[in-house]
Amino acid sequence: MKEFVVPLLVLSHAYAVSSLKRVCEQQLEHGLLNLENVVDIFQLSLLCNAPRLTLISHRMILSNFKAVFATEGWKSMRNSHPGLEKELLESVIEEENNQKEKIRKSKERKIYLELFEAMEALVHICRDGCRTIGPHDKDFNQNQTPCKYRACKGLELLVRHFAGCKLRVPGGCIHCKRMWQLLELHSRLCADSTSCRVPLCSNFKEKVKKQSKKDEIKWKILVKKILRTKRIGGSVSFIASSNSMSS
Repeated sequence: MKEFVVPLLVLSHAYAVSSLKRVCEQQLEHGLLNLENVVDIFQLSLLCNAPRLTLISHRMILSNFKAVFATEGWKSMRNSHPGLEKELLESVIEEENNQKEKIRKSKERKIYLELFEAMEALVHICRDGCRTIGPHDKDFNQNQTPCKYRACKGLELLVRHFAGCKLRVPGGCIHCKRMWQLLELHSRLCADSTSCRVPLCSNFKEKVKKQSKKDEIKWKILVKKILRTKRIGGSVSFIASSNSMSS
């Protein structure tokens, strides 16, 4: 097989010896297919009507394009089948674009998930208190259980800064601006601002009524993406959790 798998594949297809053809395909799939012969095997799989072998060799070409591009098999294909080379190059470009889009969406989902976690941590701090920060009527003790919210520590620092900053007006301080944005985002996710303990929740809900249509659309898109990302991750909807957090 190591020496004659390629001619045997051609002959088994030409003379319709299906059992031998299957053996040839399996041998190539499980070890005999390599970077040096993958272009030749790809072309043969198309001629010999071997769709699984076509798919496997095509994936190998895409995954190892730089190495395959330098092989004699690719150079030979360029001379004999330039149209096929063009199709493969288009596939490589499409695969690269798909990978870039996949990475972009992954980073985007991570950001939306972090925003959701920040919203949970904000409610936790304002309602229950965490470590050394929380509502004025909270009785802190030294034997608190470890906090389960990953965003809590960073948010605690941000809240402390916001409370003491002299440039707290929106736009005056980059850290305070972030805090204003988080407070507004919370108000748009909160289901019951009347009983919510997060500062300015109801104020921001009133502010929404006076915002421009353009700003309103931007916020709605952000909220929608955050909720969709969290639902994909298997969580309950934020509406249900907001009701419980606000009660």
